[in-house]
Amino acid sequence: MKNTAVQHGLRRANTGRLQSLWVELPGFCNLACTYCYARGGKPNRPDDLLSKDDYNRLLAEAESIGVDSLGIPGAGEPFIERNLELTMWFLTRATELGMFVTVFTTGEFLTEELIAKLKKLPVELMLKGNTLDPEEQDKFVSDPAHGRNIEGYGAKRNATLQALINAGFNSPEDEIARKFGRESRLALVTSIMASDEPDGPSNVNDVAEVLRFCRKNNIIFDCDSVLDVGRAQSCHLKIPGEGIKVALLELQQIDKDEFGQSWELSQSYVGTVCDRYMHHMYISQYGDVRPCIGAEEVKLGSVKTKTLDQAWESTEMRIVRSRCYGGKCGTKCANFAEGKCNSCLGRRAKELSNEQLCRDGFVDTEGCWNFRQKGE
Repeated sequence: MKNTAVQHGLRRANTGRLQSLWVELPGFCNLACTYCYARGGKPNRPDDLLSKDDYNRLLAEAESIGVDSLGIPGAGEPFIERNLELTMWFLTRATELGMFVTVFTTGEFLTEELIAKLKKLPVELMLKGNTLDPEEQDKFVSDPAHGRNIEGYGAKRNATLQALINAGFNSPEDEIARKFGRESRLALVTSIMASDEPDGPSNVNDVAEVLRFCRKNNIIFDCDSVLDVGRAQSCHLKIPGEGIKVALLELQQIDKDEFGQSWELSQSYVGTVCDRYMHHMYISQYGDVRPCIGAEEVKLGSVKTKTLDQAWESTEMRIVRSRCYGGKCGTKCANFAEGKCNSCLGRRAKELSNEQLCRDGFVDTEGCWNFRQKGE
């Protein structure tokens, strides 16, 4: 499968070492996405936010132990005015240390001048892309129940998408892309979603056109299901697993018939399996460390008081990265046994916490819509 199906940092050899980090910046955001895993808007612990010195020390330590891939997830909007200076400093510092950075962004604040600056840095931009329809896109970033109706975002996002294409972020001949083994430095990112409310948004049909647009324009197609943490726990846009399966089967057929790309169904990303369990940790805007974006209740310490190595060698992280999984995924599923799935700490783990891991010595799992019985 080509790199245009996967963000940087995945598909790693299992070396036993920490290789990639996702690091939150402050959670300031002007949108109102009801599925936001990080409850974005403004930080709820402003006095505890990481300082620039904290980030600087973290980056230096990461580089010293061999981390070469960073991510800035969508806990907030990196390029909103309140985050812009810190974001650009972070990206510049990462560049100095030889690291490639995956940046999740709404795209709304990317001016022509800023795009030109980013083009010179080793970054890929993961643009919110729930649908290409600008008015429908606005519905996905609104929260009418709380009086937040966003208008005009979808049109701005589409304009930014075109500007990034014009700048060559999707060119396989891009010098930085070639240096870091990438085929594109531009992505459209979405979960498959449909509202359980009469007038709510849905992209179950639109996502096929997003896939086609990405394939035709050499853009990374980053697609999954809603992560059931944060505001998404009460979100009305989640659909049952069988609905996800039907949508993915359509995408699979389109990719095979129209673009000659074959991949197996997975309950993580389209076109690849998430392997972060063996090489990755996640750091919140407050410095809290956890195994990944979805393992919200597993605390590995704080980068303010612990080193990355200490978190990496913790009992909980050792269990996760040894792929010691029990329950339906770990003991009964052929996909897990054959390495076609690594389960998902945020979607398929049962009662995942420090207490559960230390008590049981394994990640307990519940299975998913893609379950395949061993021996069948």
